[in-house]
Amino acid sequence: MKKAELESKTVTELKALAKKNKITLPARARKDDIIKALMASGERKKGARPTGKKPAAPKRHARRSEMPVPAVKTVQEPVKAPAHTWEMPVGAEEPLMAQERVAEAKFYTGSVPGPRPAPSPQPYEELPPAYGEEKIAIMARDPYIAHAYWEMTPARIEREKAWFGWDSRLCVRIYDVTGVQFNGRNALGYYDQEVYERIGNWYFDLGRPTHSFCADIGLRSPEGKFLTLARSNYITMPRDGVTDVIDEEWMMVDEEFWKLYGYPEGFPGGISSQQVQEMVRRRRIQEISSPGMSSRERAKRK
Repeated sequence: MKKAELESKTVTELKALAKKNKITLPARARKDDIIKALMASGERKKGARPTGKKPAAPKRHARRSEMPVPAVKTVQEPVKAPAHTWEMPVGAEEPLMAQERVAEAKFYTGSVPGPRPAPSPQPYEELPPAYGEEKIAIMARDPYIAHAYWEMTPARIEREKAWFGWDSRLCVRIYDVTGVQFNGRNALGYYDQEVYERIGNWYFDLGRPTHSFCADIGLRSPEGKFLTLARSNYITMPRDGVTDVIDEEWMMVDEEFWKLYGYPEGFPGGISSQQVQEMVRRRRIQEISSPGMSSRERAKRK
């Protein structure tokens, strides 16, 4: 049997083949050792002489001058049997095979076919193009620009156009609701933006920092009438500069400031460093125990 055929067999099959050929193996023989033993056994069988007798040569008349040569007998040395024959106990072959797999895994470089790697997880399904909802949402991107997205169902648009007018167009109306409890008619101002898709989004340049807004998605007739289909959430745009609110709680009077940081012409009255440290300590305690950053001006606004 060729070496390639032996390498394609498992350890169990090789051991069974060795047992069939009456080859004695050590207790922890590895796959390479078993293959070498089988190859050596095959070579010995090929080189052995046949045990049958040679065919008799044709008889001829012997000359008188020829003297018979006595045959030389070869004494064959007895083969020494091993002192012990190791046999695998029942149930001990599988752990040994596991040890061999672990030992052979150290030399695995990827060229030898091994177990297939686990399949990579499938990517998530793509987001659906629509959710079948009727809604609009708005959010602030920066102090001037807001972003809105919406979705309307075709059935709702067809149903409303049937009585409102087939020539009406889908439109987004932005309301300025700063400082008012909006009821649909008391906004400080609004403007309309015609849109062309029932599922879409838009960036609106509002140009009013610190103002509050909301949006409606609806139908607008050629005469200017507007039918609201859905209303968005409320947003307040951020400031576009530094706040002008100054909290009096953190102000420092001039007298205490000059005591802490020094008078232009030195400390009057000879204030000692110990007194300065005491002022700093009281100031820190006052800051830690302060109720918060709420000013009187903010309380009045509330």
